[in-house]
Amino acid sequence: MELREKILRTSLDLMMRIGPQSVTMDMVARDCGISKRTLYETFPNKHNLISDVIKYNQEQSNAKFTQIFEQASNSFEALMGVYTVAREFIRKTSPVFLADIKRLYPEVFDEYKAQEVDHILSLAKIIRQAKDEGLALPGIKCKIAAFIFTNNMKNLHHMQDFPFPEYSATEIFDGAFLNFMRGIATTKGQEIIENYVIENLLNKDN
Repeated sequence: MELREKILRTSLDLMMRIGPQSVTMDMVARDCGISKRTLYETFPNKHNLISDVIKYNQEQSNAKFTQIFEQASNSFEALMGVYTVAREFIRKTSPVFLADIKRLYPEVFDEYKAQEVDHILSLAKIIRQAKDEGLALPGIKCKIAAFIFTNNMKNLHHMQDFPFPEYSATEIFDGAFLNFMRGIATTKGQEIIENYVIENLLNKDN
């Protein structure tokens, strides 16, 4: 692994655990086993590092999603695979991860948000494919459904507003995603969803 990627991966792990605000360049250099001088030669400041960490995370996620879609036998199986990756990210990530970026680095957060329309259009395309496969209800308006789902996912960035602290971010994500899928699914699609739940979620730690 080249030095730049090592720094990005280490920084991402730290930021997921304790939030970007709490991560220092000293911590990154220490966990990478390099000097601060070497770190600053690669990333001139923390702002630059965080911006590149966000891009790195998106690139890694997109690569995983591409592989999932290439290997899936249908659109719902692919969506459940994407859900698994996203669920694991949420499970491991501190609630302050995006909150810190939005508050302290708004321009970086704006770059993150700028991809929202692309995400909606990509999801709409998948829902359209699911309709063709008989997995999603024929009357579904694909772009509207994709927009509603994306908007609901944005609310996960405001976990501090959720009035029931006994539920984790992972449980809330489960509810948002699975209820959305059940809402658009045909009977055939429902079978795929419930089989996934039985095989991957029931009687397992969240």
